Amino acid sequence: MAYSLAALVRRTRNPRRKQIVIRDIRPPQMLANDLYRSSYARVCAAWEAAIPRIMAEYERSLPIRDAIRDSASDLGDLFRILGDELTRLILDIIPELRDWTFRTDRWHRDQWRGAVLSATGVDIETILYASGTPTTVGETLAWNTALIKNVSDQTRQRISSAVFAGLQARKPAREVAAQIRDAVGMSRRRSQLIASDQLAKLASGLDSERMHDAGIRQFKYRHSGKVHARKWHQARNGHLYGLETRQEVDGSDQIAADDMPGIPPWCGCRKSAVLTFD
Repeated sequence: MAYSLAALVRRTRNPRRKQIVIRDIRPPQMLANDLYRSSYARVCAAWEAAIPRIMAEYERSLPIRDAIRDSASDLGDLFRILGDELTRLILDIIPELRDWTFRTDRWHRDQWRGAVLSATGVDIETILYASGTPTTVGETLAWNTALIKNVSDQTRQRISSAVFAGLQARKPAREVAAQIRDAVGMSRRRSQLIASDQLAKLASGLDSERMHDAGIRQFKYRHSGKVHARKWHQARNGHLYGLETRQEVDGSDQIAADDMPGIPPWCGCRKSAVLTFD
């Protein structure tokens, strides 16, 4: 729902400043952990639970030196069965993913309300609750569904590659099992990074939508403070940019659409809304 926050502030108080900076919203790691546990971790756990079945079929096939093709076919059938099981699991995960996405939106809405109230003295609770679901929420749900499937598919590919290569080379079962566990571990680590990254992207998208709805057209760039941050992100810290144009006010820098705060992979930068009065 579009509204003019500047007009609401003028109506309730007489602002003497030309600008009011609203604090940036920092998404807590707890929300990323919740996303990981409720969705991505379940996919990794399912593949880990399948290791005994995979290794049992591998050990059964290993002694059959003259029937590698048949052994590979049996293992292929097993991987197709496991793939179907993971597909059903992902369908079961989607409602929890939807719950996390809407819960994070509610958290952000409350944070935005509190930040605006603290900075301006205006309570926009009624407006926020009357607003529809932000576009970013639906996009995040669809994108994370695809990412969860991608994590499962990549895990399956790594495991099957280790198994079939092991079968061809007649590797001991314990060696192949170790490779499979490494593949699952790699997927867990990747999933944890994805969860943190997706939280940052969702928060950034909600920042932009809520600023736009409030008629706010400028923001201050807030650097994440990460040790190994992008140098050009550090250089933007505290600078004022147009929300729509992404052009630095009174400067030459312009931010690319895919380089906005929180959008590049593992970027923890944020936007502080700047309310201006003409």
